[in-house]
Amino acid sequence: MSGSVVSTVDVDAVLGRTASLPCDVTPDANEDRVYMVLWFRKSGGKPIYSFDVRGRSFNKALQWSDPGAFGPRAYFATVAQPAALTLSSVQLDDEGVYRCRVDFKNSPTRNFQIRLTVIVPPHQMLLYDKSGADVSGVVGPLEEGAALVLICEVRGGRPEPLVSWWIDGTPAPQYIGMKTDTHVMVNRLELQHLKREDLNTTYKCRASNTNLVPPQEKVIRLEMNLAPLSVSLLNRPQQLIAGAAATLRCVAEGSRPPAQITWYKDNRIFEKEKVTDHSNETWSVSTLVYSPTPADNGGVIKCVASNPSLPTRTIDDQFQVNVVYSPLVSLTLGSTLNPHEIKEGDDVYFECNVRANPREHRISWFHDDRPVSQNMASGIIVSTRSLVLQKVTRQEAGAYSCKAANSRGETSSEAVKLRVQYAPVCAETSPQVVGAALDEALRVRCSVHADPDDVTFLWQFNNSGESFNVSPARYGTVNGSISELRYTPASERDYGALTCRGSNTVGRQVQPCIFQIVPAARPSPPRNCTISAGNGSNWIEDSNKDDVGESLMVRCVTGYDGGLPQLVVLEALDSDNGIIKFNVTANDTDGVALFLVPAGVLWSAGNSLRLTVHSRNDKGASDRIMLQALTYQDPERRTDGSNGLVAGVTKTTFWAIILTSIFAAFAVASTGYFLRRKRDRQPIKQQSSELQINSGDGQYVVAYTLKPPKQAQPDILNPPPDGEPPGVKCGLEAAVKNGALHADEWSGELHEHAVMSPPRTSVSSKQVSGTMTLSRREHLIAEEIPGPESCV
Repeated sequence: MSGSVVSTVDVDAVLGRTASLPCDVTPDANEDRVYMVLWFRKSGGKPIYSFDVRGRSFNKALQWSDPGAFGPRAYFATVAQPAALTLSSVQLDDEGVYRCRVDFKNSPTRNFQIRLTVIVPPHQMLLYDKSGADVSGVVGPLEEGAALVLICEVRGGRPEPLVSWWIDGTPAPQYIGMKTDTHVMVNRLELQHLKREDLNTTYKCRASNTNLVPPQEKVIRLEMNLAPLSVSLLNRPQQLIAGAAATLRCVAEGSRPPAQITWYKDNRIFEKEKVTDHSNETWSVSTLVYSPTPADNGGVIKCVASNPSLPTRTIDDQFQVNVVYSPLVSLTLGSTLNPHEIKEGDDVYFECNVRANPREHRISWFHDDRPVSQNMASGIIVSTRSLVLQKVTRQEAGAYSCKAANSRGETSSEAVKLRVQYAPVCAETSPQVVGAALDEALRVRCSVHADPDDVTFLWQFNNSGESFNVSPARYGTVNGSISELRYTPASERDYGALTCRGSNTVGRQVQPCIFQIVPAARPSPPRNCTISAGNGSNWIEDSNKDDVGESLMVRCVTGYDGGLPQLVVLEALDSDNGIIKFNVTANDTDGVALFLVPAGVLWSAGNSLRLTVHSRNDKGASDRIMLQALTYQDPERRTDGSNGLVAGVTKTTFWAIILTSIFAAFAVASTGYFLRRKRDRQPIKQQSSELQINSGDGQYVVAYTLKPPKQAQPDILNPPPDGEPPGVKCGLEAAVKNGALHADEWSGELHEHAVMSPPRTSVSSKQVSGTMTLSRREHLIAEEIPGPESCV
């Protein structure tokens, strides 16, 4: 069905704005209704927009817009009278002739034709004087009688805009030379012989090509110089330095009597103490000396000349102050953030506010005086004047500051405290082992870190068979972040894990604090302690050398730890005066404790020194295992009567013998030895308590004492050189097989005599090749053996 085309309707639309293309869809009869509305572009036969009512209610009509034409910019509005196709963001390509076809159920089809014209407003307006200088805002100051030339240049616009001048709101009576260039319209205004009353006259340039939008306008004001004839500032400085004194001069001419000059800074008069004036009949000079501040930057310094006879008629000269200064820096937390409501996981940002001239070239950020650099992976984003912390943690709380630097220097802001609230976390290492005997009352303290520190605690107990909450009556809060539980294990079932979990306004503690309750007692003493030369030092040294580097290494097997971490302590006690000369603590490392005892400690106390070893845990200390150490005494020391060496002794050599002993767990028998050198060579002979040994040019005597063992064991005398019974290697031969002594370095008489040793005791020594240089002092220590299975 088709209908006749009515007359064409012209529609204007402004580029980028909205156009409305009318199309009347009202049926002729009330019982009639619209079936479909189609929009066509005159040049095309296919619809570019459809409004389909077939098979549905009018307010639920299907609307379709050709993506190649209007796309989503078009919408058919039926509430308007008449209905209209609304087109947003009008483009130049939209200009053209459109046809709207309306199909009714009964009535004939209607067609409407609309011509759409797209208007482009002018996009730029320039105002300048005859010299080409921009005069936007103010023109002048001009003198009385001068000519005023103003040029208004308008670019763009379709159709071509109308450009006109208005003087004080009234159209100018004349203008000179309106010309049209390629998309450029120019209107020149010339006024001859300005009068005094022309001061502050406003000149407005207006450009318009449509009534759909307001015209484009620019206004300038005329500034004139009246009596006095001229005033000027001399030697305008390019820049001033904040805090440094600056000198400015202003000269006014043509006033009779001489002009009075007044200085202004942003319309505030300078104090008279800073101004000095000089004048004659034709000119006046005023000198201003002042120290600018950063706040003066960008301000206006002005000198005003006035005639005393005409106080209302003044002229002035001025310039904008360029004050250079070090940055003024302040730091603020983001304006949208509440500093008292920041929690872990929140995003936080800081703003560094900087005033600087010249502009800052660097801004640095600091957290607790440590530099902060950008790390996108960690959520730290640094922009020009802001610092963003994404998903902050409690470790990022603290004092933040920023520094700004320019060519004048670097300035730091005041620190801003960042508080990050977080749910409780354990303040101490978890899990912790707590040892307790049956029926022993414990006070288990659970300490957490939290912000806010007003924490509510929940205790739980679990073992392999059960798990339950501990009654609140059993624990209390010491302070906001510490809870103490009273706990007494009454049976084996009471040993297990106690867990403590805190909650505050931020949330509930994720990982609880764990206390492992275990049966505990004092530890057992160390056992199987052996002594040897320590630290790899050479025990055979020249007699004139200092022997500070010598040491003994004590190695012990740790006993039962009592169910708790234990420490093993070695002490050297002077039994004469009860003073502890030396002590050292070793951790239990894989069941072995090692100590290094400086030899100087042992030598300093003589035969009165006692070495003890014991273990310690939170439940107390074990029994002490004691051994006795006797210092070496040579003939010179016995007769010299002093602690020093005898004068004249230069190369006295000594051999170091260390007896490696094993400490019993509960009983200790200590045997002391010492070496004494014989100066004169003597034949080797056996004595009741001594054994003499030949070595090179020296003879040595091993002197010993024995304490009766708890269980008598046979001494091993003169072991056969071919070996010993299976499983038993003791005495000197055991030391030889361990590499401590070598028979080829001793005379053949060495195996003809046996060392009288306590049960299961071995003798060890440092091997020496060539001419032997032996240590002056030695310690020989022995201990009873707990059983026949070991000779060490």
